[in-house]
Amino acid sequence: MKIAIIAHCLHPIREPFEGGLEMVTFLLCRSLMERGHTVHLYGHRDSDAGFIIKPIKTDKLYPCTLFTEMQAMGQEPVAVREMLAYSSVMQSISEEGYDIVHNHSLHYIPILMGNALGLPMVTSIHTPAFPYLRLGAQGVRDSERQTFTMVSKSLAGTWAPIIPISKVVYNGIDLSRWKPALNPRADYVLWCGRICPEKGTDYAIEAALLAGIPIKLAGPISNREYFDEKVAPLIEKEGVTYVGHKTQDELESLFGNALAMLFTSTWEEPYGLTLAESLACGTPVIAFEGGATREILTDQTGIIVGKNDIKALANAILKIGKLSRLECRKRAEACCSHEIMVDAYLELYEQLLKQSEYKIQTVL
Repeated sequence: MKIAIIAHCLHPIREPFEGGLEMVTFLLCRSLMERGHTVHLYGHRDSDAGFIIKPIKTDKLYPCTLFTEMQAMGQEPVAVREMLAYSSVMQSISEEGYDIVHNHSLHYIPILMGNALGLPMVTSIHTPAFPYLRLGAQGVRDSERQTFTMVSKSLAGTWAPIIPISKVVYNGIDLSRWKPALNPRADYVLWCGRICPEKGTDYAIEAALLAGIPIKLAGPISNREYFDEKVAPLIEKEGVTYVGHKTQDELESLFGNALAMLFTSTWEEPYGLTLAESLACGTPVIAFEGGATREILTDQTGIIVGKNDIKALANAILKIGKLSRLECRKRAEACCSHEIMVDAYLELYEQLLKQSEYKIQTVL
């Protein structure tokens, strides 16, 4: 198959990954290529050089003065640039002769323009029903050419009243890159992710301090104001270490040697790839209730506490050592492999192509 993958344009699809979406897109592209398919990645120009990259150009397409004039009229230049850039992407896709298009962009333009392609298009939804994305989805909800997948059952539940959902395909990780430590130190807890309010970094630090257990923080600073006001003052306290934004190899060691991983998302997390990464490294998870947490964790692999409950989080840290690290790895192998994810998407691609061929034959 010749497949177009549409990524978002904000961050490169390469290591170190900005977040889970970048890693999932990377693994999907790489695995499809390894299985003999031709894959074109529409994404950030600095994405992995091993891919055939079709850069999403959010600048230099139009004169800068045009955006200055739009801003003076109350239009947000970044939003306009992205709209024009994705419109250009869809035009390019229409001319390339793809068999199928898989959209991971989190943008409404590919959805709204998808019907004009005349070929099957899959959009994987990774977020709640934000207004602009909902606008695009509702605009094509009755289309037979567009198919929507969700990354968890909990996310599907929020989208079900808005669009027809073809199937749930859980995100996956490369289990060969996430292995348990042979002799884990288990003398600290780990928090890993984008440092921003919705990830609740400060809750994890407060809980570790309350439990008297050292904590290591890993991940990019996505919200500087939040970091400066809520996180930085806590980093100055004894036992709290911010190690920065790490590669997968570095994170593997951090996960594998931790007593537990703290998952403190304050929003309804659609999936949460750090859950899978921690389990793959044999490290149990202590998580806030909500989102897809209960779809990934079991009683044998983690402890789930009430949202924003620092005291319960701290108490769980003191109990988590009773859980089996072997069971954590088994859980990851059973449900968190990217190969399972890619198998599911390929099955869907083939199903849609057969349906498309049948419709063409029926018309003829």
